[in-house]
Amino acid sequence: MSHLKPSGRKAATLALLATFGLAACGDAESREDLEGQPLSEDRAEEVRPGDEWNGSPDPGVAMIPAGTSLIFEVAETVSTADHDEGDTFTLRLVSDVTGTDGAYLPEGTEAHGVVALAHESTGAEDEAALVVVVESVEVNGTPVELDAVVESATTETATRDSGARSAAKVATGAAAGAVIGQILGGDTRSTIQGAIAGGVAGAGVAITTRDGHAVLPEGSRVTVRLEEPLPLGH
Repeated sequence: MSHLKPSGRKAATLALLATFGLAACGDAESREDLEGQPLSEDRAEEVRPGDEWNGSPDPGVAMIPAGTSLIFEVAETVSTADHDEGDTFTLRLVSDVTGTDGAYLPEGTEAHGVVALAHESTGAEDEAALVVVVESVEVNGTPVELDAVVESATTETATRDSGARSAAKVATGAAAGAVIGQILGGDTRSTIQGAIAGGVAGAGVAITTRDGHAVLPEGSRVTVRLEEPLPLGH
């Protein structure tokens, strides 16, 4: 299995800003605002050459807007039975997504995920837990990190003896962080206690079951919603 270093940026997680400058020009009396109206003296003093202007995005940057939902399909089964922390996996975009200034993610665009926690149940009183982070999408051969939250995911569990499938318990956000903390206890050696922990607590989904394996099957659909715009370049 390959390994992916946990990202410091909040990623869409299953447990399973840009600031743009707009320089004003000319003297205070001739400056105009974005609607073409003359700026007041007070406003003109606020916008000076070299100052940053946060009123609108740079029209030259193609991006997928915040609030956009991206639906991915898992390309391989991920399970506590055969995956460990740090293992990576692939997802693929189910349908085309468009944004501003020509931003376009075609169907089939690959996303990269990493297993943040894979805790196998050791018995009827021990819960299995799977934490998976959807970290980035591939754009022109370069991974672009996601700042997103998970809206939904198809999950299931497998009993240790029969392998029969059943519904998993799922928790999100702060509840996911609480589940992970409960499973790990005071074990500070786990990678989940480090850089990933904050992201899981803020944007996580916890898959847990007793006496079995937590599974994210091949073909499962994972929907994430962008918390920040996804820049795709000029």
